[in-house]
This record gives sequence, C-alpha cells and structure tokens, in this order.
Amino acid sequence: MQPTDSQPRPTPKVAIPRLRRGSEDQLVSKAAATGDKHRVTHALICVYEDGKRDRVKKQLGSLASRVEEYERLLEELATRVGDEDRARIRASIDKEAYSEDEDVESLFSPRKTSLFREPAGEFKVTARVGSTESLDRINEDFESTPATRATGFHGKNSDITWLQRLNRTSPTGSDDEYAQYSDINERASPASQTQSLGATGLNPVSQSSYHCDDMDITISEEVERYAVPPPITVDKLFNVYMDTVHPTFPIINKTAFSEQYHQFARGEDVRPNWLAILNLIFAIGAKHSHLVQADWRGDVNDHLVYFNRARLLGFDGDNILGQADLQRVQITGLMTFYLMAINQINRSWVTSGIAIRHATTLGLNLRNESKDVDETPKEIRYRVWWALCSVERRLAVMTGRPTSFAETDCTAPLPLPLEEDSLYNTATTTPQAIKQLRRLSSQESRPSDIPISTPSSSHSSKARGSPVHSNTSVPPALQSSSHDLKQSIPTTSALAFTFHTKLSTFTNEVLTRLYRANAMDQSWAQVQNTIASLNSRLEDWLLQLPNVFDFTKKQRDQEFSSQRMSLGFFYYSTAMIVNRPCLCRIDRKIPNESSKARDFNRETAARCVHAARDMLKLIPDTPNAKGLYKVGPWWCLVHYLMQAATVMMLELSFRADHMPTEVEELFDCAKKALLWLSSMAEDDEAARRASVLCAEGLRKVAPKVGRNPRDVDKYPTHQSRGAENLRNLQATQMEHSIAPKQYQQPYLYTTSTPFQPPIYGTYDHAMFYTNHPVTGNLQNTTGTTYEEMFPTAHDMEHMRFDDPQYFQGHDPRWFPGSGGA
Repeated sequence: MQPTDSQPRPTPKVAIPRLRRGSEDQLVSKAAATGDKHRVTHALICVYEDGKRDRVKKQLGSLASRVEEYERLLEELATRVGDEDRARIRASIDKEAYSEDEDVESLFSPRKTSLFREPAGEFKVTARVGSTESLDRINEDFESTPATRATGFHGKNSDITWLQRLNRTSPTGSDDEYAQYSDINERASPASQTQSLGATGLNPVSQSSYHCDDMDITISEEVERYAVPPPITVDKLFNVYMDTVHPTFPIINKTAFSEQYHQFARGEDVRPNWLAILNLIFAIGAKHSHLVQADWRGDVNDHLVYFNRARLLGFDGDNILGQADLQRVQITGLMTFYLMAINQINRSWVTSGIAIRHATTLGLNLRNESKDVDETPKEIRYRVWWALCSVERRLAVMTGRPTSFAETDCTAPLPLPLEEDSLYNTATTTPQAIKQLRRLSSQESRPSDIPISTPSSSHSSKARGSPVHSNTSVPPALQSSSHDLKQSIPTTSALAFTFHTKLSTFTNEVLTRLYRANAMDQSWAQVQNTIASLNSRLEDWLLQLPNVFDFTKKQRDQEFSSQRMSLGFFYYSTAMIVNRPCLCRIDRKIPNESSKARDFNRETAARCVHAARDMLKLIPDTPNAKGLYKVGPWWCLVHYLMQAATVMMLELSFRADHMPTEVEELFDCAKKALLWLSSMAEDDEAARRASVLCAEGLRKVAPKVGRNPRDVDKYPTHQSRGAENLRNLQATQMEHSIAPKQYQQPYLYTTSTPFQPPIYGTYDHAMFYTNHPVTGNLQNTTGTTYEEMFPTAHDMEHMRFDDPQYFQGHDPRWFPGSGGA
C-alpha cells in the first residue's frame, strides 16, 4: 500500500552504533586533551564491533593456529612414545579434513593448513587394495572334492595362495590385468565380493599346493608296537634328532631323556608313552637320514613304521581323550613336527592344536611362581611351551590360518640363554642369576623414542630419509648398549633358540596385524604405518643378533652354522611376509595417492623382492641338496625356497614394474630356486611337486620380461633324477600348452639398447602355434618343430641392433660368426 500525503512517510533505517562506556582512564585522557572536565562524567565512546562473518573469520584463524601448534606438539611427542602410539599419532595428524566454504579456505592461501586439505587417496581406500585383497571371505568350497579337503583353506600369507595368485587366468588370457580389474570391482560393489572362484580367474588352491596331504601315512603291514631297531641304528637316529632338531625345538628334556634312554638300552622297563616319544624321535631321524643319503639309512618307509608304532603306543583312542600330562604334550608336539617335516601340513595343523591345548591345560603358557617346583623344571617347561609355539606359528605361516592361542594369554618368560646341562648347575641356576639372565635376554636394544619415517609423517619438522631405509640409523650410544648386551650373554645354541623364539613371536604379530580379517577395517595409510613399524622392529631384532649368528656376513665359525642358516631363512621369510601387501599393482587402485605413499609402496615391494633374493644368497649357486639338508632347516626348506621363488615370479609377472633394472637378476634368482628344488626332488616328493609348479610359473612369466620360456627347461648335467623326471613332465605339459586363448595379449620384451621400444612383442605368439613336429613334404626325421626353425622375439630384438655381446654362444643361424651353441 502506497502512503498518502496525510500519512507520514516511514523513517529510513540507519545503522545504530553500539554504545560502550569507555574506561575511566580513556575518559580522563580525552578530557585533559580538550580542557572540558565535565565531559569526564558524561562522555560515551561509539564503537563499531565486528560483524558475525568477521568474528567467524577471526575465530577460524585462531583455531587454525592452535591446530598447527597442537600438530607440532604431537610431532614432538611422537618421538618419545612406543611404536603403537607413534603410528596412532601419525595417522591422527594426517587425517586431513577440508572445508566447503571457499571464502574461508581462501583466508589461508597460499599456505593452507592440514585442517583444510583434502585427504590423500591412501586415506580413502581400505586395506583391500593391497595384495591381501579380501581377508574376511572365501571363494572356494573346500568340501567339494578329496583334493580340496586334503589341502584345506590357505590364507593370504601362505605361499600356496601366492602361487594360486600367480596362476590366475582370465577369459582373455591376461592374468595380471584381469586381476586388477577383479580387485577394483571387488572394492566397488559389496555384491561382487561374493563372486565365485571361476569369476575371479583363480584355480582351486589344491592345484597350487606342493604339500603331500593327499598321501596316506599308514602302512599295509602289521606294526609290532614294542619292536626296536638294532642298537647301532638306535644310536644313529637318536643322535640325528638331538643334533639337528632339538637345539631349535627343545620339546623334550634332553638331559633327563638321555638318562632314561641309557636305562632303556640296558634293558630296563619303560612306560608306553616314553616309547612313543622314542619312536617319534626315530621317525624324525629316519626321515632326515634319507634326505642326506646317510650310509646307514634303512628302508625308505622306515619313518612311517616308527610313526605308526608311536601312534599305537601313545596316540590311540584312549590316549587322545586321556588327561593332559607332560609326556602327552611331548608326544603330540613331536608328532606335529614330524608331520610338518614330511609335508603333511593339514594333519600337522590338527595335531598342533591338540598339543597346544594339552600344554595350556597344564598352564605351561603362564609364569610359574610355585615354590614347590625348582627353577630347572620351570625352565624346561617354558622351553617346551615356546617350542610348541614356534611349530604352531610356522604352520600358521605355511597355511595362512590363525594360531590356536592368543598372545595375550601367554605370560611364560622367554627361555634362558643357557644350555640344558648348565641348568643343573646349582651355581648357575640361583634365583638371582636367573633373574639377571632373564633381564638381559629379554631387554630391547632400541628405546621407543627412535622415530619411524612413514608416508603419512609428512608434517615432521625434521627431514627424514626413505620410508624403507630410514629405520636403520641408530645413535652411537644405542649401538654401544646393544654391543654390551651381546657381550653379556654367552654364545650358545640356547641363545639362538631365544632369538628364534623372539622372531617367532614377532612373526605371529605380523600375521595378526596384516593378514587377519579385522585388518580390512584399516585404511591403506594405516597399513603403511603398520608395515613401516614392523620393518623397524624387524631391523631391531637383527641389530640385537650376536655376531656369531649374523647371517648377513661371511663367517669362518662352523660351530653355529646350522643356527645361523636357520635364523637367516626365518628372517628373510618374515621380511617377505611383512612387505608382501605392497607387491602388486597397487598404484592403479588408489586415485589421488600422495607421492610419498606411492614411493613407499614401490620401495616396500622392492624390499619384499630383495628379501627373497637375499634368502637365496644364503645358499650357493650350484645345488647340493645333501649339504643343505645337513646344515639348513631341513624340516621346511621346500617351503622357504618356494616362498622366495614365488615372490620372484610375482614381480616378473608384473614385468618387473617395481625394479625394472634388475630383471636379469630376478629371473636368474628364480631359476636358481628352481634348480635347487629340482636337486632336492630325488628324495623329497614335496620338492618334486614344488619344482613342477615353479617351472610352470617361471615359464609363464618369462615372456613378460623378454626371456624365452624354453630357457626354463635347460638344466646343467649334474642334476638329479628328479630334474630328469621334471624335464619329461614339462615336455608333456608343453604339448598341451598351445591353446590360442593363452597367447592373445602382447608381451613386453626388453632390448639391449636403452630407450628403444621392442617391436617384436607379438612375434612369439605365432611361434607358439608352431610347436608341432614338422611333417609332410619336409620329411622331418629329427623331431624338429616349426618353432625351432625361426628365431625367438628376444633374438630378433638383438639382431635388430646387432648386439655383438649377445651373439656369443647363440645359434649361428641367427647370429653368424658367433661360434654357435
């Protein structure tokens, strides 16, 4: 409605200043300046206060400065706390939030605080992007066939699963590309996470297993339970066990059992359970005697006879359901070790669970403070417990299954670094001496305030090096304390067992933090922090290792060569497991990933492969199975070698994406593992199966790095019968490997000339179709194939650049003047 003349017009609104009475000092000062004293009591000051928007800006600015101050404080505190708290601080700092208010965000440009940066890609994805993929579900029916039941479930840290992943195929014949496609879909859709085994391109896990779970362990003839081998054989078998197994797995009391053994040799009566333990010792010794081809070894199935005799004596129906006692713990523990040594992994896994439960029933997992038990029996029981734990954890690594006990339920102290004979010395086993030894043997050489560099620790004010190698720097004072610690403890095989136990405990923590189902709840940034922390602690273990056990150096000492070799294999195996989650095409799965996280992924993947390479460096280039079985951890050597070989082949299957300059070394190392497995195949069925799987995998990945698959089948003349059988089997397999769908994708070949792309990448695809004998008018009489009539793509690349070094020793048809091969 418009106002009329009679109606007064509304007064326009004006800004009214807020009135605020000034302070008395301000009023007096103003009055003195003007000379008007009366204004002192009446004057008011007009103040225009900030608007709401301005106040918000100031508050945000103040909050941002306080956040920066808190971040600096947390960075400082991170250097003073333990590994767990340090990782939590790093993850908390790097949880970067962002503001949708561009006006507010612009207030802090050009330098924005972490409070307003968008989080990097590694914080937005889960642990599924790593090589472990889904840890909380299975894609196979393990009840479907006898083969799958014999193999059973294998988790993501098992080398069997790694082999299965290596053999992954797709409808188009491209394994690794299809794997990435499958992984991305798996994260994108929960429904796709329940896809079938065939949809993922994975073969049944039983087809990737080299273990002997499908073989029977019973014998047809009747076993006399109280029969005993000749005295000479008895002594040999007993000594083999005590020399090769007992120092690493002291499941029995050596001193007490040796006395009882001599009583038995004199004809005194013994209990059936004791005889069961003795026969299990015989079974383990008999298996080892055939592996080293001892002159005194008996029949090849003797170890099965001893094992079945032990079953009748101490593991029949009544004994299985009987009450727990120490001898029953030792029977099941020795049975577990024997089954693992003959690669009956599933049966060993079941028996280990029984042993652990019997031991827990007796309270061996807890610290014993009873005054009714002397210190020596307490220590013997502690050692039995830790030996059972070591076997259980090794089985957890081999199968990828969780252990049957929780670390939080174990308070038994670490074993003393004393030989068993010394435990019966009253001067050595005083409470004060034992307390001092326990403190020294369990003391950590690195305090918790050494910082760990991780991809997400980018806000630190101190410069740090590579995430992988920055944890190797140790202050001088720390080095001296570590040196003093080493010198304080006598060097014995018992000390090696202590370090073996520490590494075993650490390995179980690795499995718990990286390979269990609850790890799926973490972001990839948290997984990276965990890997960095675990790598740092693994290096700590190595720093504490006495010089005589240091497997990274050449040693003249031969007294502890077996302990050194065993610790070396164990260390590198653990290093591979720690870094394995990064050994995949992970960068394709994380959009907007930070550069530090990307570098960490690549360096950690390289660290995994280098661990496999360094493991193979523990053994000579020329295979000597007999010698390795004598000094190495013979009970799981095949597992260790397959771990290393599979890691090498996985990197080669990615076309050496993480270490392109080391292709030749990687291929040679993988072939070295294959040669060793072939050498061991003569007396070990698991080694024969492993060598076949390894040859298949290596032949499959060879073209991806420019190598000829036929190079895999070339063996030196000193190889054993197992290698000859392997060659025959491979020849049969090659006859069935010419299906067109397997060679539709181009391979990436390398050349001898830098920066020159290969142009014959698809040349060999046609050659695979010519793997048939020449027939017809050509009158083939020598079995020549069409493939042998033409050079390979690798040869063509070298001919392209007239590489003179490659000419030497190759076919003169393609390289005239080379001298031929």
